[in-house]
Amino acid sequence: MNEFIVKLRILARAEVTLFKADARRRSNELLLALVSIGCVFVGLVFVNMGVFYRLTEAAAESRAAFILAIANFALAIVPFLLRRRSTPGAEEQMVREIREMAAEELSKDFAAVADEVSAVGDSIKNVKSGISSFTSAGNGLGGGALGAIGPILPVVIDLLKKGKK
Repeated sequence: MNEFIVKLRILARAEVTLFKADARRRSNELLLALVSIGCVFVGLVFVNMGVFYRLTEAAAESRAAFILAIANFALAIVPFLLRRRSTPGAEEQMVREIREMAAEELSKDFAAVADEVSAVGDSIKNVKSGISSFTSAGNGLGGGALGAIGPILPVVIDLLKKGKK
C-alpha cells in the first residue's frame, strides 16, 4: 500500500480515537452534571419543606427537612469535584502524539508534492520560453529559426497541394 495512504489512515484513526475519547469524557461530565443538578433540586424541595414545617410550627419535621437539604447540597458538590479530576489518560496522550507525528509526516509529503509541482511549472516555463525564442524574430528582420524558413513555407505548401491533386 502507498506510504502516503498509510499515513492518512493512521491520522484518520487517531482522529476517530480521540473523538471517541472526548465524546466519552463529555458524556461522563454531562451525567455527573445531571446528577448534581438533580441533587440541587431535591435539596430545594427539602428547603421548601423545612420552611413549610417551620411556618406550621412543626420543629422536628423542619429540622429533618433542613438536614436533608444540606445533605443533598453536599451531594451536589461531589459530582463537580469528580468532574474536575477527569483528565486525559496515558493512552489518549499517546494517540495525540501519534496524530501529531502522522500530521507532521503528511505535511512533509505535501511540501514535497508542492516542490514537484513547482518544478514542473518551471519546466513548462522553460519550454515556453524555448518555443518563443524559436519562433520570435531575433533582430526584427525575420531572424530566428521560423524567420529563416518563413519565405520557403508558401512554396512548400503549394507543392504539397499540387501533389495531392
